[in-house]
Order: sequence, then C-alpha cells, then structure tokens
Amino acid sequence: REIGASQTNFVNVTGLDAEKHLSTAYDLAVIARYAMQNGTFAGIVATDKWTISWAGHEDREIENTNPLLKDNAFITGVKTGYTEKAGWCLAASGTKDGKNLISINLESENQDLRGEDALAVLNYGFNNFERKKIIDQEVATFVFQTSDGTAPVKVAPQEDLWVLLPKDKKVTVTARYMLMQDISDPLSRGEKIGEISLWMGDDLLGQEDLVSPEQISETQQAERGKATPEQRSASLSYPDYAVLAAFALLLLL
Repeated sequence: REIGASQTNFVNVTGLDAEKHLSTAYDLAVIARYAMQNGTFAGIVATDKWTISWAGHEDREIENTNPLLKDNAFITGVKTGYTEKAGWCLAASGTKDGKNLISINLESENQDLRGEDALAVLNYGFNNFERKKIIDQEVATFVFQTSDGTAPVKVAPQEDLWVLLPKDKKVTVTARYMLMQDISDPLSRGEKIGEISLWMGDDLLGQEDLVSPEQISETQQAERGKATPEQRSASLSYPDYAVLAAFALLLLL
C-alpha cells in the first residue's frame, strides 16, 4: 500500500490461490514498476538463460519462462505466473525510444496467448503514446504570497516532470500542488516544502517534490517579512491538492 497497490492483499509468499489472496492488473503494474527500480531485480528478470556451475557436477542451464525475451530485444522483463483461478499470466516490460512500459496480462487461455497479448499491449503503447516534458525544473520557479503579504515563499520542482500522453490527441493536463503546513526557518536549498502532481481527468500521470530553490537564512527571512511561523504556517495550509490554475495546460500532441 505504501507504493500505491491499494487493492492487493497477500496471505502467503508463494502466490498460490488462497482465500483473500488477491490483486488487480493495476496493482501488479505498480508492483512491477517499483521492483524494476532495483538494478539487481531488473538484471535478473531481463536474463533469458543462466548457467549454474557446481564444483564436482555438470553445469546446469536454467531458462527464463518469459517467452518474450527470446525474440524481442526491447523486452526487459518481468515475470510469468499460473494458478487455476488466475489462469496464464504475464507481467511484461519493454523499453523503446526512452519509453519504459509495463503490460499486465491475466487469465489467458494458454501460454502462447499470454505472450502474444502482452506483446500486443506493449506495441500499442509504444506506437500510440509518447513522453512529454510538462514541467522543466530549471525554469518552473513560482512564488507564493502569504495571506498577510509579508513573507513570499519561492518553490520549484525537484526534478523535471515527464509524462506519457497519447499521440496526436488534444488533452488537458492539470497540475495540482500541496504545500506543507509547517515550514520552519531557515530553509536549505533543496529542502522539501510541498508536492506537485500532474493529472489528466482523474488519472494521476506523475508527481514530484516541490523544494526551496535557494538557501534562506534567518536574517534573509527576517528581511522578507515579520510573519511568525504560526502565521506563515496557517497561510500555507492550502486544501489538499488545490488546483493551481497557472499550471493548467492544453496540449496538442
């Protein structure tokens, strides 16, 4: 749940069918994305074959059960699965033109179809979506004024915000922000003071921390205004993810 897999409940470590042992395609994609951030894991699931050497024994070769690894150079993982209730399953991932995509295929009729369907979903994603930089952290610096007008707060995204959007389709992307309720002095450069997220309708596309782009000493803060921490804290207590109109973008992609 900490990584966003809110509809998943594990009651065993084997993955075998059991009462209340369940997940969803979305949650499995979230879990796969998180796991692929681990370099060791990513290296293992991208390996088609591996030879195990035993002292005093013949070498043993083991083969990955992911059928897509054999004939598709862009495939990077992830894992096959089968149970009577879930059917033939495959979490597949691939990389093309700087895009990393994951497909989740559940309850296929047989082994061949799970691979064919997963490949079709990945190719659809590569052919019909593209990465777009929506917010550039080098230029996206914003100043928020406190309610008493004495202590403006400058914020910037910690990293660029890239999202995957449909090609050749007009979509509205809205940025929403949330500032921390308690910001203490002095502020260090890079210190987190909020979050910004990008949405297309009800779908979360990406999010990034908002940080202080500069070092603010106690003396500098005093020169900017005399608001007490309590006053400034109250003035920065925005509703959760209040829409920031200045970030609303109409994109023709």
